[in-house]
Amino acid sequence: MGAKHNRGFRKGCAAALCIVCGALAFWSSILLVSRWDDLWSAGDFYQSGSLYSALWPYRATVEQGMMLRLRETWGQDLEYLEELQLQQIEKKLRAEQTNYRFRVRLDDGTILWSNLDQEQTLDDLARQDTYSFTVTQGDELYNEDQSRWDNTDSYEILQVWTGEKYVEFSPVVPADAAGAGQYGYSYDTDMERWIWTEDQDSRVHTASLVVESGVTDPLTVRDSIWTAKENYDGIQNWLGPVTVLCLISLTLTLVGLVWLWRSIAFCSEESQMLPLSWQDRIPYELYLLGASFLFCIPQAAGDPITTNINQHGLSLRAVIGLGVLTMAEVGLVLAALMSTMKRWKNGILLRNTLCWHLCARVGHFFREVMLHWPITRRAVWIFLLYLVGTVLTGATIILIPVYQGLVLWGICRWVRQWKEIRSAAEEIVSGGSEVQIDTRGMYRDLKEHAQQLNALGVSITHAVEERLRSERFKAELITNVSHDLKTPLTSIINYVDLLKKVGITEPKALEYLEVLDRKSQRLKKLTEDLVEASKASTGTLPVSLERLDFGQLVQQAMGEYEEKFAQAGLTPVLDQGDGSRVILADGRHLWRVIDNLLGNCCKYALSGTRVYLDLSARDGRVFLTVKNISRAALNLPPEQLMERFVRGDTARSTEGSGLGLSIARSLTELQGGSFRLDIDGDLFKAEVSLPAAPEEPLSPPEQSGESEMLL
Repeated sequence: MGAKHNRGFRKGCAAALCIVCGALAFWSSILLVSRWDDLWSAGDFYQSGSLYSALWPYRATVEQGMMLRLRETWGQDLEYLEELQLQQIEKKLRAEQTNYRFRVRLDDGTILWSNLDQEQTLDDLARQDTYSFTVTQGDELYNEDQSRWDNTDSYEILQVWTGEKYVEFSPVVPADAAGAGQYGYSYDTDMERWIWTEDQDSRVHTASLVVESGVTDPLTVRDSIWTAKENYDGIQNWLGPVTVLCLISLTLTLVGLVWLWRSIAFCSEESQMLPLSWQDRIPYELYLLGASFLFCIPQAAGDPITTNINQHGLSLRAVIGLGVLTMAEVGLVLAALMSTMKRWKNGILLRNTLCWHLCARVGHFFREVMLHWPITRRAVWIFLLYLVGTVLTGATIILIPVYQGLVLWGICRWVRQWKEIRSAAEEIVSGGSEVQIDTRGMYRDLKEHAQQLNALGVSITHAVEERLRSERFKAELITNVSHDLKTPLTSIINYVDLLKKVGITEPKALEYLEVLDRKSQRLKKLTEDLVEASKASTGTLPVSLERLDFGQLVQQAMGEYEEKFAQAGLTPVLDQGDGSRVILADGRHLWRVIDNLLGNCCKYALSGTRVYLDLSARDGRVFLTVKNISRAALNLPPEQLMERFVRGDTARSTEGSGLGLSIARSLTELQGGSFRLDIDGDLFKAEVSLPAAPEEPLSPPEQSGESEMLL
């Protein structure tokens, strides 16, 4: 509770610092900006902006007076008010009435007007300036000129306004044509119209004037320039302190803003989200509209105060009133700034707007409508909307690249999302079922497809884990059961062996003892096969790869099975093929694979048939193919035959256990090979493929001792 109170106190102090220093920074900045030129004049009034501002009215007065004087020179009568105005201007610009000095001349140097003393030159003045302007009079009379066609519509009659009346000129009368020339008109017979030239019109008077001006130094007359210098000298006394105050207040305002922001952000370090107040939840446009309305209230209240200051000068009451109103405005700006920053930090600056909500609702409506359309219809409508947008933006050159750029961005975004989905699908197909696609910001159709792939990956992962768990459980069960069977089975075998040595002579007892011995040995073989099948399928058997001659190993196995083949009525046929038959394999495991295949032939092959064994080498691998004719009908698929405890003899009348092919496949795969079965009617075909061994480098021949001596 105390920590929360301290944070609230810090926030209040930071806000107060920002408001007070912000108000000071505002008014000091206004004063500096209004006197910005004077700030850099280094105390020189004649180079300051104050003098420049004071000279502007004099320039305008000189130009106005010169125009009135030229009108008199050109013979135009001035009205009473204009004459009175000219007298006042000449009086104001006399040397004894002002510190402003000027001289007006033509381009040829003819002086028309000046207030310089006889002994005074422009070089004696400060802040010298030269500029030019042009005075034109009488061109407005041209706008009053008219023309009409004669009664026969043969030519155009000109009517010229002289300022008092209209004078007509006919192109068919030579005297009229010459008279129209003094007003700048000439008749074009080809175009049958009057052409006006301004330079030849006697009614138009033009004068190009040059004004050279300056200010006396020192000032001798109390005029507006004198007043400007007094104000300038007074400003220089407080301009430095105001500058320092502006810099300090701006710095403290920034410090207060940082302090206030850190005190607000400190409350959300754990959640990474800033706490929002009631005003931060108002739609942003409405919030800015309300803040602007509240901001206008202090401004309206401050207008009478500023008017009073301009008329009567500063007073304590006016300063306090402006200060309070300014701090209120700064507080409103600070609240709007903090609300904007919190909205931006939380990612709702645009989302919490009426325009966003309106566009979102409209977009959601159209998306829902389009999602119920077939995909072909949606594609057609999207293409038509693209064409409509192209036509609408084609009227303006600026919007064409913007619109086409947005369309291209949307297409690239779609392609990127589809590429991400396709890459994830490839990973899932390759076995990476744990891949997950980030569906944030995806188009709806692609998002649904990505979510389905994510669910598929999760399902595959669960299925694989369940399968592994089941396989592990079965392997442990087989191992444990086999281990539990071994102890009593060993005792049975030992007692059978002891009974054989007792010397039993009863024929019936000997027959029973023989059956007991045969069955116990079969059960022992079954338990050993179970353990080996379990280890082979789980990959826990050690494998030691070495170079072996596959052909020799097969010949050796056929030699050991020669008697068994003869008893089963089978004729083995071996084709060793051409090429190298050296492979990389584990001799003990490979022998077990060959033993299982040949034993399978002896158990299930049809008597009186041949067993074909073919060796071949291709594509960097060596293949052993075993083919025989099955005694019983093979109604099972090859994959099922390689499962545990599955036998081709569905009656299970033979001595097999149904583990031989499963063990052969597992041992082959442990050695980096492949095991495949094919069944074509009664033809049983098993193929074992193992990687061929790389050729060994030839060792250099050893030299005899005599050769070494000779060398």
